[in-house]
Amino acid sequence: MNNELPRKRPMGGPKRQWRRPVPEDHINHYPPLIAGAIASSAAAVIGYIFTLGFIMAAWLFAAHGSESTLQVLRAAGIAWQVLHLVPIVIGTTTIGVLPWGFLVIPVLILWKATNWALKSSQPKTAVEFFRVAVSISFIYSVCAGLVSLISSTNDLYTGFLSSLLHTLLVAFAVTLACVISYAPSRTILTDALPRLFVDGMKPAVISFGLLFAAGSFLTSASLIFNWQQVRAVTTLMAPGFIDGFFMTLLGVGYLPTANVWAMSYVMGPGITLGGGVVTAENASPGAIPAFPLLSILPSETSALAAYLILIPILVGVAIHFLLPKERWSAQGDSVAVALSFVIRWREIVTLVSAIGLLSVFVWIASSASSGPLGTGYLKFIGPMPTQVAIAAITVCGLSALLTLVIPRTVMSLLHCWSNREVIPK
Repeated sequence: MNNELPRKRPMGGPKRQWRRPVPEDHINHYPPLIAGAIASSAAAVIGYIFTLGFIMAAWLFAAHGSESTLQVLRAAGIAWQVLHLVPIVIGTTTIGVLPWGFLVIPVLILWKATNWALKSSQPKTAVEFFRVAVSISFIYSVCAGLVSLISSTNDLYTGFLSSLLHTLLVAFAVTLACVISYAPSRTILTDALPRLFVDGMKPAVISFGLLFAAGSFLTSASLIFNWQQVRAVTTLMAPGFIDGFFMTLLGVGYLPTANVWAMSYVMGPGITLGGGVVTAENASPGAIPAFPLLSILPSETSALAAYLILIPILVGVAIHFLLPKERWSAQGDSVAVALSFVIRWREIVTLVSAIGLLSVFVWIASSASSGPLGTGYLKFIGPMPTQVAIAAITVCGLSALLTLVIPRTVMSLLHCWSNREVIPK
């Protein structure tokens, strides 16, 4: 006789714990709030010093101006905020289309600062991890606000609230990504979310990457075909070697902006340029500022431009194959019953979540790549964020839905035809 009692099956899934950062002897231990304050202050100081070095180099070698040292220090503070995409006002001209390729500089600095804060505070729970991230983000934005107040003058300034908001969003996004990297599992932050929503995240990220890559390819091709014109504009604006170097560096910072413009062009809405517009159907940029990257804009409609819509259509098809789907087979004896099994509501919810996230990513990228670049006709240039997001929902979402529905509908109709009852004569 076996006296062993039957073992009870464990209830629920295994409880996962947050992995603590590896301690290092040369890092002192501080509470989460203190560590966050030290990290955010150090990140702001390091970022400002890095920007100051660049501004000093431009002032000494390229600008040849008569500005005082105090003016250069203030200009460095404004430039440091520009790295976070804070719009600046020069006289009466507002510049909101900024080189967000330089965003990589504060991102790297904040990432290293957050790593230090996590190793110093040694958080043990998710709440403590997020406490570090939130403290770094808020204190960093306060530092940016102080820099805005100190650096602003009557002729060159940034908005206080705008500086707070932009730096807060950048800092929170970076610190949150850094916190996620310390999780023992990539899904630990999504366990509490509905599974149907989580399944749409990966297709949304990959599809946005495909659209951005298509825009990058189109920008690269335009640079190659219009290289002589780009070089001529660069030489005209910056004839010296040092001036040309800084102009080229500024163009590199604007490359992600140009890629988003090309992405909007591929998807259909195109871009607005002062009094002109550049789309696949109408390429009339009008009067635009003299800048090398603007030389790659098409001045006439190409016969092949209409076929570029195939790119977002193919991205929508890719979304269909990236979505997790259960095994499906045609069933039903009548057409009405067979068609009722074509679409499952879970698949529709996951598809809607993927397309919704894709539209959010597209809207954010378009917002960062558009805005004012002067007065008059240049109050707004770049893609219309809402129009580009609607185009992503319409083209990519409809393509994914049709790729899901059409094959299943055909298979269901063939199933009904092959299993129809033979009518006796």
